[in-house]
Amino acid sequence: MLKPTISLRFRLNLIIAFVCLVALLFGSIITVINARQSVFEEVSSSLMLAQRLLGEQPSNHQLSTLDKVRHLRITVASDQQGEKSELDTSLEKEVPELFILFVRPSLEQLSLLLEAGKNTPSIRLIADPSDEIKEAWRESLIFISLLLLLTLLISGCVFIVIGRALRPVDNILQAFVEIEKGDYDKRLPSFDLPEFNNIAAGINHLSENLSASKVKNQQLSKQSLDIRENERRYLARELHDEMGQSLSAIKALSVSAKSNKETSSQPLDEIENICDHLFHVVRNRMQQLTPPLLSDFGLSAAIEELVDQWPGNSHIELTLHSSLDELVQDNAIHYYRIIQESLTNILKHAQASNIWVTLSKIDNANGRAISLLIKDNGIGFDPNEAVSGRGLINIKERVESLGGTLSINASKGNGCQLSAILPLESDE
Repeated sequence: MLKPTISLRFRLNLIIAFVCLVALLFGSIITVINARQSVFEEVSSSLMLAQRLLGEQPSNHQLSTLDKVRHLRITVASDQQGEKSELDTSLEKEVPELFILFVRPSLEQLSLLLEAGKNTPSIRLIADPSDEIKEAWRESLIFISLLLLLTLLISGCVFIVIGRALRPVDNILQAFVEIEKGDYDKRLPSFDLPEFNNIAAGINHLSENLSASKVKNQQLSKQSLDIRENERRYLARELHDEMGQSLSAIKALSVSAKSNKETSSQPLDEIENICDHLFHVVRNRMQQLTPPLLSDFGLSAAIEELVDQWPGNSHIELTLHSSLDELVQDNAIHYYRIIQESLTNILKHAQASNIWVTLSKIDNANGRAISLLIKDNGIGFDPNEAVSGRGLINIKERVESLGGTLSINASKGNGCQLSAILPLESDE
C-alpha cells in the first residue's frame, strides 16, 4: 500500500506561507515596540516642557495656566491610583486593551512630582498618553494592514509562480507512467527552465532507447521463431528424405530377398550400406543438436573432434589451455557454440586456407578470464559496410550472456580476427 505523500508544490507553498507569517509577526512586534517608544517620547517631552515652564517652585498662577496644556493634569501627590484607573477606562472604547497594555508607559514615567511651596502640599503633574496611544494605534493598524496585504500579495504571487514553474513536473510524472505501461513513443516538449529541459531530454533519450530495444527484441523474437520453424522443417525434411527413403529401400530389399528363392548376398549388402548411411546421418544430426563428447569427455575433446571432422580444405591450428575443462565448468556448451558458429561463418564467407583457434587463461583487473581468439586469412570484409548476419548476432549474444566483451578486427583482403574476453566464475 502506497503511503500518502505531500506534493512538492504544496510543501513549497507551505514553507513560503510560514515564512510570510513569521515576517508578519516580526513586523507587528517591531511596530508595537516603536509605538511604545513613540508614546514614551511624547509624554516625556510634555513633562519636560512643563517642568521648564514652572521652574523649581511653581506658583498657583503658573499651575493654573498648565490646566490648559494638552495631555497634562494636576493632582495631589497621593492621588495616584485613581488617576491610573481613570486613564485605563478612557482608552478601552477605541483601542484594544492588549495594545494599551504593551504601549502605555508606567505611572512613574507619566508623572512628575513638584514642590509647590511651604504651605502648599506637593503636587504631581500627570501626563495623559491617551491621544498618543490612539494615534499610535491608528498608525500601527495602518502599517500592520499594509504589511498583511503585502504578505498576502507576496504569498499569492509565489503560489502562482511556483505553480507555473512546477507545472512540467506533472508532465514528467505522466511520461514515466506512460513508459511504465510500455508506451515508448511518449516525448516531452522543451521547457523554459534548463533543469526541467535537461530532465525532459534525458527522458526522451531513454524512451528512444527503450523503443529501439523493443523493436530489436521483437525482431529477435521473430528471428528466434523463424529459426525454430526452420529447424523443424529441416528435421522433417531430413527424416523424410534420408530416414524415410532409406527405410523404404530396406523394406523393399528385405521383401526381394525373402521372395528370391536363390540365395544372394547382394540385397543384404545393400541393406548394410543403407544402415551405415543412416548411422552417419543420425550421428551428424546429433552432432548439430548437442555434441556427445562434451558431456562425457569435456570441452577440449569436443572442440578437437569438431576441428578434426570439420568439412572443407581449411587448415585449423588449435591451441587450448591445459586446464580448460576445469575453468569453464558449466559454461562449456557456450564456448563450444561460439567456436562452432565462428567456424561456420568462416566456411561460408571467408574462403580461408588457414584458421587459428586459441583459448588461453588470462588475469586482468576484473579477475581471471578466458581469452578466445579466432583468426583466418580469408578475403575479410569492411565492418562499416557489412550487415551483421544471424551468426554474428548469436556469437555476440552468447558472449554477452557470459558477461564478456567481443571485438572484431577485419578489413578487405586481410582476413578477420574475432577476440572475446570471457570472465571466469570465482572459486567461491
